[in-house]
Amino acid sequence: MPLIKWRDSYSVGVEKFDQEHMLLVELINEMFEVVRDKGKVASLNGAVDKLVDYTRVHFVDEEEALEKVDYPHLEEHKEIHANLLAQVVEFQEQIEEEGKDLRTDLYKFLRDWLINHILDEDMKYGKYFKDEVKETVAVAD
Repeated sequence: MPLIKWRDSYSVGVEKFDQEHMLLVELINEMFEVVRDKGKVASLNGAVDKLVDYTRVHFVDEEEALEKVDYPHLEEHKEIHANLLAQVVEFQEQIEEEGKDLRTDLYKFLRDWLINHILDEDMKYGKYFKDEVKETVAVAD
């Protein structure tokens, strides 16, 4: 059973971002399974690579949509994204250098980061999307 289970309370009210957040949860859970099963460092690196790549895609999607709705805290949100991504990349590099020792720390960091970022930061932007914008963002890929 995965340690992170999607809850309705994580919904930011924008379907596209909820779907992307769900995929991030799946990727973190996939990484957790490698950690839990004491998988090889190469397997962990692969799971982390997928997570980092998708995180970059998600952040770009979110930032572009926030720009379209003139989100007043966009620059701050971009900075938070950049800092989070830098931290994940730093873990990624340390795992490549140091191996298995950091994998539990990385999982805990990612779990806390995802949940806290959604609940603290992403919830703030939901009200800036009007219903018609939510629908446009939901179907635009």
